[in-house]
Amino acid sequence: MSITRSGTLTLTCAALLCVLTSSAHAELADIFKKQLAGLELEPVGKVLANTLATTYPVASASSSVTYVYNPALESFERQTGVLGPIFGERAETVGERQFSISLSYSYVHPDDFNGRSLKHLVNKAEINGSVVSYEVEGGVILADGRFTNFLPIRVDADLDVDAHLLTPSVTYGVTPELDVNMTLPLVRTSLDATTHVDVPDPRLPQFALSPGDPNASSGPGPHGSDEAFGVGDLLLRAKYVALRQNPVDLALGLGVSFPTGNEDNFQGTGTYRVQPSLFASRTFVERIQPLLNLGVDINCDDVDASAFRWAVGATGQIITPLSAAIVFLGRNEFGKQTDSIDNPFFLQIERNDIYDFSIGLRWMAIESAVLSVNFIVPMNDDGFRADFIPTLSAEYTF
Repeated sequence: MSITRSGTLTLTCAALLCVLTSSAHAELADIFKKQLAGLELEPVGKVLANTLATTYPVASASSSVTYVYNPALESFERQTGVLGPIFGERAETVGERQFSISLSYSYVHPDDFNGRSLKHLVNKAEINGSVVSYEVEGGVILADGRFTNFLPIRVDADLDVDAHLLTPSVTYGVTPELDVNMTLPLVRTSLDATTHVDVPDPRLPQFALSPGDPNASSGPGPHGSDEAFGVGDLLLRAKYVALRQNPVDLALGLGVSFPTGNEDNFQGTGTYRVQPSLFASRTFVERIQPLLNLGVDINCDDVDASAFRWAVGATGQIITPLSAAIVFLGRNEFGKQTDSIDNPFFLQIERNDIYDFSIGLRWMAIESAVLSVNFIVPMNDDGFRADFIPTLSAEYTF
């Protein structure tokens, strides 16, 4: 009795069994395309780029300190009280002819995908009813005496992804009602992908080989590692206050993201995006300021890859120089961020709903200078997720 390749999914033997030495690449996505060719991981690069560039929000363009014109004094007065949110936006503007400059640092280390650890991604034994295997030239006799011309394969992958984002941002008050902002992150990304290969797949004991059979193997498989540094996507934002204190401050926002970041290095989306938004906030008893943000992140190349964004939370003054911010952040995708994988060897691309919890502190170190620390913690498992994302920032308004 023999076993033929009918009902099997044949993969490239060389890509799975040979240990490939790492070489210099121009782009990180090449690791999926070349070093790990045959593992159906190419679409993962695009999803990672979208994750790092859009899933995690950039720091707020709202100034922590605002200035309001006092006609009696014919000058602008610095407003003390609740400092602005770290993530999310309040409706208040910085003040006419005022500048707010900030620099923030965030560290993103995605270690899960749809609840599965990226440290231990094991391929499926069967895909669409077909055994994942490779062809054995000349065939082989199994331990039970049967003949087969293919052997199933088990691959255990470890994907280690890091992103360090250093983000300068400048906000300028054009009028008392209108702010404009420019944000351009500097991004260092790295990818280290290793695999371990077992032949035959121990999960399928019916394909066991006789002890000492040279076709049996277990050890390191294809691997690749590289890092890159560059700018991310340039983001220009404008905010216009349409309503003040009746019953809330209400502002309209518009952002335009330019594809200046390299998508293949996971530093940008590779597409123009337009972000219309609505911001509402109101200060109570000069100490608490709830906020609500609603917006759409429109992908200009593929509207189906757009997403609805929202944020709800509040900032509050603990003591005079210290404020706390608690905000819930959401991103509901219209559709999948890229095409489905034909043969999902490890994972499949899906539409995601991203829910995060943001908590942070802002401290006015000196007049008009604010230091902040914040943590974003995931509330669900959809998409690529980090256990937490720390952010440090410094801001000065003048």
